[in-house]
Amino acid sequence: MSTTPPSPPAGTPDSASSDMRFRAVFEQAPVSIQILAPDGRTLRVNQAWEDLWQIREGSAVKAHVLSAAYNVLEDPQLVGHGIAATLRRAFAGESVALPAIRYDVATLDGTGPARWVTARAHPVKDADGRVVEVMLIHEDITERLAAEQALHDQDRRKDEFLAMLAHELRNPLAPISAAADLLRTVGSADERVRKASDVIARQVRHMTTLVDDLLDVSRVTRGLIQLDRAMVDLGSIVANAVEQARPLMQARGHAFAIEGGAGTLCVHGDANRLVQVVVNLLNNAAKYTPRGGRIALACVREGTTVAISVRDNGIGLDNALLPHVFDLFTQAERSPDRAQGGLGIGLALVRNIVAMHGGQVTAYSDGPGRGSVFTVTLDLMAA
Repeated sequence: MSTTPPSPPAGTPDSASSDMRFRAVFEQAPVSIQILAPDGRTLRVNQAWEDLWQIREGSAVKAHVLSAAYNVLEDPQLVGHGIAATLRRAFAGESVALPAIRYDVATLDGTGPARWVTARAHPVKDADGRVVEVMLIHEDITERLAAEQALHDQDRRKDEFLAMLAHELRNPLAPISAAADLLRTVGSADERVRKASDVIARQVRHMTTLVDDLLDVSRVTRGLIQLDRAMVDLGSIVANAVEQARPLMQARGHAFAIEGGAGTLCVHGDANRLVQVVVNLLNNAAKYTPRGGRIALACVREGTTVAISVRDNGIGLDNALLPHVFDLFTQAERSPDRAQGGLGIGLALVRNIVAMHGGQVTAYSDGPGRGSVFTVTLDLMAA
């Protein structure tokens, strides 16, 4: 089926060969192209357009589209979606992107499923700057939208599975902990029983932490967490977080320091969740810093914001890992002294909770073996 693309200016020495090249490019272009006159009538379409709309040879649909009576600016589907008004900007000389619209191909040619199509409209101007044609380039995004929906459904099922898994794992922890306490009481005279009960209790606490993290991340990703906002003093946030994280740092012989004062810095947020953010950053630093390393926490006012940073001289971050460090289940390489490093969800929780507070969190490292810095930025409350 032949079509006629825009022709080059007549009278030039190679106008005939140029016309042939234009025809070939127009006809063989892999995208759907529809040429419109300034009054909204369709002048030409290429083969990709016919393939998109499943138009057959001699189709009445194509004859209708190319008829003098048809005007895209009066198409009920376009007018109903407000696209005709957007398209008028192209006829006024502006390149515009048209939003996606669901076309029922079956109504066009009697066959075929509904398709989601978006388009860009580009005005073609003459030497005097007048719009002589508009080139409408369509893109079929049906498969892309279906793939995005499939990914969304898969992500939702993953969140539901995590929530179910966390609940199922949590159920046996309470009786195990109770049994460990009973062993400690009954077998207190036996050193072996006492040590065994201590091991059980310690591992139950570790499992409880992991399960709580799983529950939290499933709640956050499903939007089930509601912040209990109030005016929060960052001094108390830091103090509470350090109190919770200090045992791990002491067990690993880390030198810890608090730099700067946060006593007069206040934010509008959920105190418990902000403590959780700082604890996760401190624990992350402790896990990835060798024994005897250094960890520092600082709160610094920066105009109308405050930066809470945790710096360490640990194993650092590779450039390939840095962009993904806040993604769920992402971890740096485990070291021999870091056998129990969690599930890689602590930093993902940090990012989500900080985002819920309207802030942002960033990570920086000079490379492997050169430590890292994690910084949370939050808006300060007015005095």
